[in-house]
Amino acid sequence: MGSNPTLSAKKNDQTNGRFFDVWKLCQTGFYRSLGITEAYNKTTVKHKYLSSLIWILKLQWRTSRLLIIWNTIYSLLIGVRPLFTAYVLAKLLAGVSQAALQGASPNQVYFWLAITLADELVFMTIANLNRLASTRYEQKIDLVLNEQFFLKMYELSQEQFDNQEFNTKLDRARDSLNQVWRILNEVSWTTSAMIGFVGSMLAILLVSPVVGVIILLTVIPIAILQIRQNKQREEVYKKIEPIDRVAFRSRWMLIDPNYMPEIRLMNAFKNMISSWKVNTKKYQSALYENDKKIAKFDAAVDSVQPIISFGANIYFFKLLLANTIGLDRFMFLRGMLSQASSGAIQTANSIQRLHQLTINLHNFSEVYETLPAIPDGNTTVKSPLTVEFRHVSFAYPGSTTKVLDDVSFLIVPGSKLAVVGENGAGKSTLIKLLLRQYLPTSGSIHVNGVDIREVKLKSYYAAISNLSQEFLMVQHMSVRENLVMGLDREPTTQAIYKTTDLVNATDFIQKLPHGLDSRLDPSFDDGTNLSGGQKQRLGVARALLRNGDIMILDEPTSAIDAKAEYAIFNNIYKSHADKTTLIVSHRFSTVRKADSIIVMENGRITEYGSHDELLKHDGLYKEMFEVQAEGYK
Repeated sequence: MGSNPTLSAKKNDQTNGRFFDVWKLCQTGFYRSLGITEAYNKTTVKHKYLSSLIWILKLQWRTSRLLIIWNTIYSLLIGVRPLFTAYVLAKLLAGVSQAALQGASPNQVYFWLAITLADELVFMTIANLNRLASTRYEQKIDLVLNEQFFLKMYELSQEQFDNQEFNTKLDRARDSLNQVWRILNEVSWTTSAMIGFVGSMLAILLVSPVVGVIILLTVIPIAILQIRQNKQREEVYKKIEPIDRVAFRSRWMLIDPNYMPEIRLMNAFKNMISSWKVNTKKYQSALYENDKKIAKFDAAVDSVQPIISFGANIYFFKLLLANTIGLDRFMFLRGMLSQASSGAIQTANSIQRLHQLTINLHNFSEVYETLPAIPDGNTTVKSPLTVEFRHVSFAYPGSTTKVLDDVSFLIVPGSKLAVVGENGAGKSTLIKLLLRQYLPTSGSIHVNGVDIREVKLKSYYAAISNLSQEFLMVQHMSVRENLVMGLDREPTTQAIYKTTDLVNATDFIQKLPHGLDSRLDPSFDDGTNLSGGQKQRLGVARALLRNGDIMILDEPTSAIDAKAEYAIFNNIYKSHADKTTLIVSHRFSTVRKADSIIVMENGRITEYGSHDELLKHDGLYKEMFEVQAEGYK
């Protein structure tokens, strides 16, 4: 009678189901033994403990295939060498014994001594070559990884750097950058240790399976427990990372020459030292307490191997006395036992270090795989630009307090617009949204009719010249390098001086010892020290050199006297007459020349119009103008 195919299929499904249930249970138990307490998730586990390692190994392979191949060969040679050395030593000692005690020919001794010498010379040469190759590899992978990291940082959105959890990941990722090159070395050492361990274990298992099994049973739990220690360390690091960040930044400020004058003048040296010391002690104490717990386990582990070796040596010696094995085999087995014992520890330690590095790599790859909070758009915009704020409200991430509230205005090509208001009114936040560093909480911003979310950043920023309050001047670069930073083509010296004429900077630049090629850091032989006002002039000149369709100047001349500022802005308005200028300033000598003025109070636009129109109203603008005018009487 034929079988029922439906019933057979059902039984097979049930059997397979039970099998996979048992298999899943075993996997879950294994991952829990490693300290993975969350519900088993194959994708999560693979991502966390394997994909990061695979990703970095692929990157290393692309960086230098020849060095990876060499490292693989080297790890195999290092793994096999202890087996070869133990075998040669056993043969040498057996030959010595036969020549000394039995009157045998000494030729065998000379032969094995020559082999020993050749072994030393060959591996000495190989080790020197490997040091050279490793140094070169470290240089190449360091270059590639840092470039990848920098590119990723500038792909992410500004709001992501305001988040503490992300900053913790970021700091751990920065630490990982200095350790990634160790991955290849650690894989190599792990491979070598495992080859030596497996080879010696095979030799021992052939003579005494019991001794071999005992050694194996001690390695597996040790490796698992050491991996769990890594997870404990990682949890501790996550908790204390904000403390370490405060300590690190305090130390950095204490040793940075740019901060030293102000710290001295404020007599704040002791306070800064105290902040650094208190937080460093907290960080160190947390690590020390965790290390004390781990030390107890390490002491227990370290005592296991000598005990096993002691018992195995007695067992092999009894085999020698019973003439079951010869002297050369006894010496070889002792060498294998020593190799197996040290190999067991080395393998467990290598797995632990590799796992720790994999955790660090996960920190790096987690940041690397993070998507920007504000994805780049796909729509290219071209000059001239029209920008419109439509009922824009904004609260910073993690806050419910509105910094901007229902803001609407229009920037048309060629206009001169100024934004004024008291501190905290929302002026700088408005500029940040205009520059797409953040997106509105509600409402929208449109560029040439396209929502700013959809705008391709490269095209948008190419049309903007921006100078913020805390503008960037790279101290170790020259005046010229700072001025032409970010330009597609470097302008001629004549074109640079034509622009610096507009901000009255040419005279002091030409008086510098190295002119445009003078660095802004006096600690260099070709360096110089500029005043705050001089640096601001260079900042405005750089914005003019960019020749953007919209020039945004946020308090650009706060360190320049009012008379010089008036002359500079007259020149800017003339040279930039056919383009848009947006100015945020507290000085009304500058503001009053704008076509339109936005007055902001508590995140809202309360007044809008020209200077003369706003003076006709008894609002904040008139009040601020009269107070400032009174100060000049």
